[in-house]
Amino acid sequence: MRKVVILGMACVSLFLMSGGNILAGGAGQEGSSVDQAAAKKDKTPPKFFASPQKEGVKATCPVTGEEFTINKDTLHSEYKGRYVYFCCAGCKPEFDKTPAKFLKDIPDETNKKRGKD
Repeated sequence: MRKVVILGMACVSLFLMSGGNILAGGAGQEGSSVDQAAAKKDKTPPKFFASPQKEGVKATCPVTGEEFTINKDTLHSEYKGRYVYFCCAGCKPEFDKTPAKFLKDIPDETNKKRGKD
């Protein structure tokens, strides 16, 4: 009986020290895995850009979904007036065959640039 009481007190102490969040898997605590996953999801680099990008900018390959950093050798294409960067040499030709397949919701900026709004 004494062991059960001590164990129960230890559980209550942990619960109180966690701010009551231990039952929710730490939800609401800064740095929890739930918060980190949500933050990462919100900070996914873009798949396309309105202008050419410099080295060091993060992007997401529209073909593989891989996040990468643009460097001097990064291949790119222009589609609907937007700049699209690729994680590797194999993705560019795949994208160029059927770009709409990979960027379904990209706004068409080519008409705006030509004054055909």
